[in-house]
Amino acid sequence: MSLIELRRADAGYPSGLADLPRPPDPLWIEGDLAVFDHVPRIAIVGTRRLTGYGERVARELATAVATGGAVVVSGLAQGIDSAAHSGALDAGAPTVAVLGEGIGSFHATAGRRRAQLAQRCVLVSPYPPDAPALPWMFAKRNAIIAALAALVVVVEAPPDSGALITAGDARRLGRPLFAVPGPLGSAASVGTNALIADGLARAVTGADTLLVALGLAAATAPSTPPSLLADALAAGPLAPDALAELLGLSAASVAASCVADPRLVTLPDGRISLR
Repeated sequence: MSLIELRRADAGYPSGLADLPRPPDPLWIEGDLAVFDHVPRIAIVGTRRLTGYGERVARELATAVATGGAVVVSGLAQGIDSAAHSGALDAGAPTVAVLGEGIGSFHATAGRRRAQLAQRCVLVSPYPPDAPALPWMFAKRNAIIAALAALVVVVEAPPDSGALITAGDARRLGRPLFAVPGPLGSAASVGTNALIADGLARAVTGADTLLVALGLAAATAPSTPPSLLADALAAGPLAPDALAELLGLSAASVAASCVADPRLVTLPDGRISLR
């Protein structure tokens, strides 16, 4: 696939990047530029050290919003990013991957799974093709992810996660910020739960939260009635994923309801129980 070098003044330069203090110029792209004519776009990001819960939620959300008409943007890192791209591809939709290195360098060094994903993504980089990945380069990549999107979702993020940098970029750029609530005591959800608790991000209770915010669906009443959760846990504690499967609901919806319900508690092993 051919590599395209775009200048700010060129037709096809992605909208949104002009909001950055220093828009990347040039920008290198591998893939179909028509994806940038498609709106809305949504960034789904998170930790590389994801849990099974985070992987499931990221993939479910990406599939749902892509099916609903949005383009998923992420960073093609291991973890939540790769799960988000996979979810979009599950829906047969295009997805945009912003790299923290040159596109040629990525192809030369990427592991098998990321290389396979990349074959079906539109790749974007602010760095020359042969530029190797260096730690300082990812800050620019994170800001570009936020700038390309109409809103940003953080799925899982420990306190030291780079996804929280993207969250800060989203706020500075005026992009609505959303976070997925996670089980209390889960290290992978400390950052996302803090964003919600501090009023910096809206809680994602399911894909409908995002589809409504993107203007792709009408608002509906909250799901997961408290009585349904209590009945499901009457026989004993359950893992979040098991509870979601039992109720036929999304893991994000169940997690949000559990955090909000004072009758429920997360045990040290991550299972949810009645108090």
